[in-house]
Amino acid sequence: MTWKTELRLDDLDPHARLEAFCTACSAARYYTVQELLARRALAHAHLDEVETALKCAQPGCRAPVTLYEVSAGETEAFQGGMP
Repeated sequence: MTWKTELRLDDLDPHARLEAFCTACSAARYYTVQELLARRALAHAHLDEVETALKCAQPGCRAPVTLYEVSAGETEAFQGGMP
């Protein structure tokens, strides 16, 4: 089981962002959970079902997308060293 099969869309914070990355043209589109919850068909769907329902938003593409959770945290540089 993965996080996509365990979590439902309504389990996430409404202001959280998800990235839909196209598997064909590499275009990315960002959705808020609230925006996706407004679609009645996705209101109680698991994230793998949301991923299957979404298609690429680029004109003429309509390929499947992969969902990623967008992290609000900053990355840090390596702080350690060799002993």
